[in-house]
Amino acid sequence: MSGIDRDEQQHAAPVDPVVDEAPEQQSKAAPAKTDSQKLPAILLFGMPGTGKGTQGQLLGTMAGLFHISTGEIFRGLDPSTEDGRVVRDLIDHGNLVPDDLAVRLWKQHVAAAIDAGELRLDSDVLILDGIPRSVTQCRLLDSQVDVLAVIHLASANDEPIVERLLQRGVSAGRADDGSEAVIRRRFEIYRQTTAPVLDFYPPEKVHSINPLGTPIEVKKQILECIIPAIRRWQRDLN
Repeated sequence: MSGIDRDEQQHAAPVDPVVDEAPEQQSKAAPAKTDSQKLPAILLFGMPGTGKGTQGQLLGTMAGLFHISTGEIFRGLDPSTEDGRVVRDLIDHGNLVPDDLAVRLWKQHVAAAIDAGELRLDSDVLILDGIPRSVTQCRLLDSQVDVLAVIHLASANDEPIVERLLQRGVSAGRADDGSEAVIRRRFEIYRQTTAPVLDFYPPEKVHSINPLGTPIEVKKQILECIIPAIRRWQRDLN
């Protein structure tokens, strides 16, 4: 099955990813809406080092939530391939992957997850970390992704984030985190190219959260924002 075309999907009722339902409720069939071809998604958004990956992994352990990290997709590419060489050179120098290439690689990953049975079209909500990173990417994904909420991990001070990234560069061996100059270049690119993404979506869908708390504190704040959005999406399926 294609990652985007879902004409043949089964119309089972979605499983609530944050509050368990009684078994008899989970088994009820829910008719799909005519616009249900879009993949429902929560966007994790913010500067490098604000904890998108950490929160994505935490949320991805919950039933009904499926985490996709575009950074992990990029870092997992075979460096002997043309795509792998191009992407590795770009991210090692703090540059963004071109929009068309980023979206194409993301679509391939989603299609593979669906074909493998890892991503369930009838119930899962995507947790997207690292895409979209430009307004152009928003437009390229708009016909395929139904954005339920945008979680903006926003720090008022760059310096704790710089220090966090430098430490990650040492512990994880990531070239893009090993140089302060590269880190600050990534911040500059974020502010120029990526921050405008926040204006692409309705303001009522955007929720700003301080990322400098403990991971569990930040996760709690995120859940308080996304639970109502997911419940609304589930109600709309009925």
